[in-house]
Amino acid sequence: MDKVSQESEFTSLHKGFTKVPHKIHRCYGLSQYEKLILVDLIAYMSDKAQCYPTHEMIARNVGSSSKTIERHIKELADKKLILVSQGKNNTYYLPNYLHCHPLLLISEKTHEFIGSVRKQVNERELTLWVQEVIKSEEYKAFIAQLQKLNVRRLPFEKFAEKEILDSYAQFLRIEFGKRFPPDENGQ
Repeated sequence: MDKVSQESEFTSLHKGFTKVPHKIHRCYGLSQYEKLILVDLIAYMSDKAQCYPTHEMIARNVGSSSKTIERHIKELADKKLILVSQGKNNTYYLPNYLHCHPLLLISEKTHEFIGSVRKQVNERELTLWVQEVIKSEEYKAFIAQLQKLNVRRLPFEKFAEKEILDSYAQFLRIEFGKRFPPDENGQ
């Protein structure tokens, strides 16, 4: 990858990397377009706190229409994964609390659970089950509980995220047991 990023014999543009956390890259709560747009915004930001690309610039990079970009930027803003300051040119920011964003937390807890059970079942069946879980009302309710914490943080709620995530892990264990009951040998 270093060689790809540093190649300058044929072109001198776009040297370097975009560093994207796995928590964003693998987030279950984001569509493919939302992930691509978020990665593109992170690339524009580089080591700065903000960036100013137009919808057309992002559309060219992502390979879609500017209307699609506009719609998904609104989704990202509604999910509070980006902050947008409207003006002649939009200014995009990442929120300070992105490291504990509800979608990222719940997605990571799901990945953690998958890692603990993936050798117990068929990989395809596990994928189908996960897709059902993340579409469920229960999944959305856990996200809503975490979002509620982010709206108004009270001092006595110091460990509330952990409690909600532990409850979610218990929910996953129960749902997994329903879908993949152990055989008579306990396997």
